[in-house]
Amino acid sequence: MTAVRHVPMLIGGEEAAGRGVFEVRDPGRAREVVAVVEDGGLGHADAAVAAAACAGARWKRTPGEERALVISKAADDCEAAAGALAPLLSRENGGTLTESRMDLLRGTALLRDFVALAPGFLAPRTAETGTHWLSVEKAPVGVVALIVPWNSPIVLTMSKLGPALLAGNTVVVKPSVLAPAALTEYLRHLAALLPPGVLNVVHGDAEVGQALAAHPAVRKVSFTGSVAVGRQIMAAAAGNLKKVSLELGGNDAAIVLDDADFDVAVPRLCQGAFTRAGQICFAVKRVYVPRRRFAEFYERLCATADGYRVGYGLDEQATFGPLISARERDRVRGLAERARSAGAEVRELGRPTDAVDWDAGHYLLPAVVRGLEPDAELVAVEQFGPVLPVLPYRDEDQAVAFANGTEYGLASSVWGTDTDRAIGVARRIEAGATFVNSHNLSSLSFDMPFGGVKGSGLGRERTALGLQEYVEDHAIRLVR
Repeated sequence: MTAVRHVPMLIGGEEAAGRGVFEVRDPGRAREVVAVVEDGGLGHADAAVAAAACAGARWKRTPGEERALVISKAADDCEAAAGALAPLLSRENGGTLTESRMDLLRGTALLRDFVALAPGFLAPRTAETGTHWLSVEKAPVGVVALIVPWNSPIVLTMSKLGPALLAGNTVVVKPSVLAPAALTEYLRHLAALLPPGVLNVVHGDAEVGQALAAHPAVRKVSFTGSVAVGRQIMAAAAGNLKKVSLELGGNDAAIVLDDADFDVAVPRLCQGAFTRAGQICFAVKRVYVPRRRFAEFYERLCATADGYRVGYGLDEQATFGPLISARERDRVRGLAERARSAGAEVRELGRPTDAVDWDAGHYLLPAVVRGLEPDAELVAVEQFGPVLPVLPYRDEDQAVAFANGTEYGLASSVWGTDTDRAIGVARRIEAGATFVNSHNLSSLSFDMPFGGVKGSGLGRERTALGLQEYVEDHAIRLVR
């Protein structure tokens, strides 16, 4: 059995113990403890914020190019550690080894992308005439709290941490209690090259997250997670009017047009729906197909999904691994069972890998569902699991109405060979991002801002818009 990892907190450049510990268990082998984690409380949150505030003046005064050099060096160190951290990440969040490696490497690539972008973005914009001189400058917000999830913890943390640090802020990170070990170790590599207190890590439950969001010395909070918790974070942050970014849930619609190439669309849609067992905020979560091509599409989709192998994350045979917890597995299973009870066809597909101990983990086979009404529960909620509803539509107007008919608006996709037409349909969808002829992790690029509309959040990550979330614009005007 692999050794159990001990995971301390990091406050003011020092390892810190908690008020106790909690265990992180392997979702693929639920009897195995992956890590024992120091459990923080309100006092630890206060101490981390105080350490960040104390370090703020020095880090703010550090020239931007020097900050960039330090973070670039830290990215090198993190990249060197990625190979060793990938198995740990798979064992705590259930992802395949390939998914974990990509999370680590893409997170490091994000840091480097922000390092390249920051100098131009942070440079003052000046203007001068005979009567005045104007400089618009980027000032750091101050202490920033980052509350991050378990499913892609490295990428989702680096998309916040990179711009926060480069802009001159100091940071407190609260990882998810479900998968804090690999992320904390990754952050230790970063923190080792930073002045003490610039980067702090506090573990703990929702009480700690709420305390950070409400803390008067925290001037910005960025959260990725569910809509319900996002509302709580926003309410907690309202007390002292701090800046808030929320990257919340999605119920991403895919609209398949009548001229779509199924040879292209079906494999990519399956990848977009079932990667990481569907536990991705912008996974494909509902598919709309023209009535006249519905039967063909449905059978092609089922045939592709039937080739999937579900198993332990470290098993190279596995297409995807378990769900994160027994509660989540049972919730997703309940959605499928209620759909079946309502008369829908729920077709379970794929098969377990040869080596998996199915009953030892939180496994579900992929399922494709047809025969649902457009407002059925499985269609209306974010299922966050490997159960995909497919519905017919009459015409483009109806497809767009279906796609826009939920509280969500994170991402979406349109599939067709007439790209001008597909782009036209994409412009009608209420979402922060719409992909054309793709919809999966590889669809995102650094030059594409990411975030939601409606109930899917506030603010954007990546690009200059992601940096803008962590600065205040300071205008200085001289009248001659």
